[in-house]
Amino acid sequence: MDQNKTQHSPPPSYFRPYPLNPSNFRGYKPSYPNPHSCSPPSMPLLSSKPIPNLGYWELLSPALFGAVSALVLSLFSERKSEDYIERSEGNLFKFVLVGYSTGALVSTYYAVKKVIDESRPTYNNLFPPLAGVLVTVILLFGSVDLLLYRFFPSSWEGDVGDNFCTQIFSFLYLSSTTIATAGLGDIKPTNVTARALIALEITFYLFTMATAIPLFLVQAK
Repeated sequence: MDQNKTQHSPPPSYFRPYPLNPSNFRGYKPSYPNPHSCSPPSMPLLSSKPIPNLGYWELLSPALFGAVSALVLSLFSERKSEDYIERSEGNLFKFVLVGYSTGALVSTYYAVKKVIDESRPTYNNLFPPLAGVLVTVILLFGSVDLLLYRFFPSSWEGDVGDNFCTQIFSFLYLSSTTIATAGLGDIKPTNVTARALIALEITFYLFTMATAIPLFLVQAK
């Protein structure tokens, strides 16, 4: 009888199979990282905000706003002596003209890029927005050139007219011939600010309208 009891007795505890689930142990508590001490691995270190997707007219609005503002300031500007204007921070005024024109051209470039990116073959819908860009740039620089002339008449050399309407037409004509790189020499710049405005307009046409657009079209195919 003693031998039978010995044969059917259960094996000692250290021969039993190791439990696969650690939670079977009494008092076992799984260790989790403190949520307040560290962030989850998937959480980005920097909060990424979505980049605003500006439309065609929103990107073109700085140039349009600049053209209208320059026309209004030219209309209500008083013809004062250049010496007085120089004493009242004339260099800052010139810097603002060139700086704002540069920023408006950068925004206009992205308007052109957006039109090209959203276009599809046969690209028949490209003419109206690109024509709008050209007209806007001509208006911008025609107005800025006029504003520069109203405050600094010696910035330009040539017959621009005596009344305001004739001057508007003269500087729009100057802007049109400049963007077409067909300078006829009727109106010439005589200082650095006027030359910088002429160079900006020509650069925009050469590197955006004449160079970037064909490259965009090749990439879009």
